[in-house]
Amino acid sequence: MGLRAVLLTTVLVALGVVSGASGRPLATTTLTIQVQVIGSGFVSQSGGGQIACGQGSKACFGTFTGTTSTDQVELTASGDDFTGWTNCDFTDGDNFEICTVNIDDSDNHEVTATYAPSPNPGTSTLTVNNTSDSSSDGGNVSGDGINCDTGDSSCDSDVLNGSTITLLQTPDNNYAFDGWGGPCSGDDKVCVVQVNSDTTVNAAFKKSASTFALTVSVTGNGVVAGGGISCTSSGGSSCSSDEAANSTVTLTAQPGSGGASFNGWGGACSGTSPSCSVTMNAAKSVTAAFSGQGAGGPATDFPLGVSVTGDGTVTGGGIRCGSGETTCTVNQTSGVTVTLTAAPDTGATFRGWGGACTGTSTTCSVTMNAAKSVTANFTTATTAPGKNSLAVTVTGPGTVAGGGIQCGTGGKTCTANEDADSQVTLTATPAANGRFLGWDGACSGQETECTVTMDAGKSVSAAFKATTRTPSGQTGALRISGHAVVRKTSTGFRVTLRFVTPRRGVAHVRALLAGRLQTALSFTVAPGRATVGPFPVVKPGFYVFEIVLGLQKLRWTACLGRCGAAAHAAPFVLTRGPAKAVDAGALWSLTVNYRSSQAAGAQIRVFRSGKLAKELRFPAGAGRVTAGPFLLSPGNYQLRLTAQDTWGRVRNLTWYAFLP
Repeated sequence: MGLRAVLLTTVLVALGVVSGASGRPLATTTLTIQVQVIGSGFVSQSGGGQIACGQGSKACFGTFTGTTSTDQVELTASGDDFTGWTNCDFTDGDNFEICTVNIDDSDNHEVTATYAPSPNPGTSTLTVNNTSDSSSDGGNVSGDGINCDTGDSSCDSDVLNGSTITLLQTPDNNYAFDGWGGPCSGDDKVCVVQVNSDTTVNAAFKKSASTFALTVSVTGNGVVAGGGISCTSSGGSSCSSDEAANSTVTLTAQPGSGGASFNGWGGACSGTSPSCSVTMNAAKSVTAAFSGQGAGGPATDFPLGVSVTGDGTVTGGGIRCGSGETTCTVNQTSGVTVTLTAAPDTGATFRGWGGACTGTSTTCSVTMNAAKSVTANFTTATTAPGKNSLAVTVTGPGTVAGGGIQCGTGGKTCTANEDADSQVTLTATPAANGRFLGWDGACSGQETECTVTMDAGKSVSAAFKATTRTPSGQTGALRISGHAVVRKTSTGFRVTLRFVTPRRGVAHVRALLAGRLQTALSFTVAPGRATVGPFPVVKPGFYVFEIVLGLQKLRWTACLGRCGAAAHAAPFVLTRGPAKAVDAGALWSLTVNYRSSQAAGAQIRVFRSGKLAKELRFPAGAGRVTAGPFLLSPGNYQLRLTAQDTWGRVRNLTWYAFLP
C-alpha cells in the first residue's frame, strides 16, 4: 500500500506552570558529545577545545568531565545559512547560534546543527552495513537518521551533500567492536564521514572472548548486589566477579535496618544514587559506604542479598530474584533462618551456590546473625533446533502470559523456547492493586496484548504500576504535607520538601528541569512526618520534584526565580513539522516532527476515538525534534504534544492522523 496521506492541523496554546526541582553539587560526571553538521556549515567549541566539525574538519566527537551542576560545554555554529540546533540544553546569541550542553548527568549527547542549502546542493544516501559473527547480536551504529542494529537489512539515510555525519558504535553486552570499513578504518569509537555522494560505511562486531574482574568493598550495614556480585562488609568470594568485557553491570546498594542508610559510592562509581552502572572495559573496583555497623553490629535485622547468574530463579524469605524477578535484597529479622530455593529455567541446570551458601543442592538455609550475601549459578538455557528463546521481564504488580510464558506476580516461567518463525501473543494482566504502563523491547505501546514473531531470540519487558489502593502491609498512603519551601540565597536557592510516610524505607528523590534529570538522591525515612532539605539549587527555573517510596510517588512543582511571562528569556515557540506514516503491514508506523526554539520537557499522548492509546514522555533539545515511531492500527487518531521549557512556559501542538 506504500505511503498514505495524513491530514495534519496545528493548535498553539500559551502559558502553563510545572515543576519543582532541587540541584546540588554533583560528583564528577563524564559524558560524550558527538556533533552532526547537516549542510555546508561549521561547528566549533567556544574558546577552543575538542570539537571542530564540518567543512572538511572531522573533530566531531569529544569526551568531557565536570564536577558540578554548572559545568557546561558551549558550541558555536558559524555560517550565514544556519537554521537551528537539535539536543541543546540551552541556545543563545543573536541567531541562537550558541548551543550549551550541561555536564550534569551521564547521558551522552548527539547534537545536530542544520544549515539551509543555498543553492540546493542535492542529497546523497549514507548506507551502513552492520555485521557480526552472530545472526542477531553484536551492537548498534547510530548517527543523524541512522539507527542500525546488527543484522538490520536496511540502514540508509538521505542527507544534504556537504554534510558531516558522525557515526557512533556501541557494542552489545558480551560483544566487542571489530572495526570500520569504507571511508573509515580502525576501531575508534566514532566514524566521521563528509557526504558528497552515495557513501557506504561498514561496521563489524565480534563476540567478546575475554573478561575483566569487578571487585566491590562494603563498609557499614548494607548489601551491594548485581552481576555476579552480592557483597556485605564481611567480604567473601561474592565481593569479586569476572564479568564479560564491554558488558555493563548495574550494582544496587540496599541499606540494612536498624537506622542504616546508604552514604555513597567510590572507585568506579560515584554519587549517592542507590544504583550505579559500570562498563567493564577494564578491571574495575567499587566501594560502597553505609551508616551503621556491619556484620555483627547491634541491628534488629540484617539485609540478605542474592545475585543470580544464568537462567534460573531463587526464592525464599521474600526473595524472588532472577529470570525477570527483581526482588534480590530483603531485610530479615535478626536470628531467623531463611531457606532459599534455586529453580532453573527450562533447558538450564543449577550449578551451585556461593557466598553464605555452598554446594549444589537446590535448597540452602541461611541464619541471619549478620548481613549475608548469596550467589546462585545456573547454566544458560539451550535452544533446541527449530526453536528461538523468548525472555520476559516484569516489573510492578502484574503478570505476562502467552506461549510458554507465565511471568510476574504468581508466575515463575519467564523464559521459554518457542517454535522458530511462530507468532506468540503475550497478554499483560495487572494485579488487583495495579495498572499496566506499557511494553518495551520486542513489544511497544500500552495495549495489553502484543504479538511477537519468533524469527530470532527475543526479549520483552512489561511495566505495571500500583494504583492508589494501599498495598498489603501498609497503613495509610504517602502524602504531601505542604508546598515546596523555596528560599533565595546569595548563590541560588534552598529548597525543603515535607511529607508524611506510613512506613520505614528508602525514599528516592528526583529533580527535573524541562524534563531532564538534574539530580537524584536517596535517604532513609521512619514512619510519620518527614523532611528533606533544605538543599541548595543553583539554576533558576520551573522544577518538578519527585519522591518515590516503594510503589508510591509524590510530586511538587515550584518556581525558582522569575518564571513564565516574567522570565528574562528568548521566546518559546513551537512550529509544527511534517508527519510521516509508513505502511508496516498490519500496522502503520507514524512519526511526527516539529521545531522548538527552547529545550523543553515533552509529552505526546495518542488518542483513538477519545481514548488514550499510547503515551510518550521525553526531554527535547532546541531545534528539530522527531517523536516516534508509533505503531498504530488503522483508524482515526489525535496526537497531542505538550512541551514545557525551563521557565515553565507551556506550548501545545495537535496533529490528526487518518490511517485507512
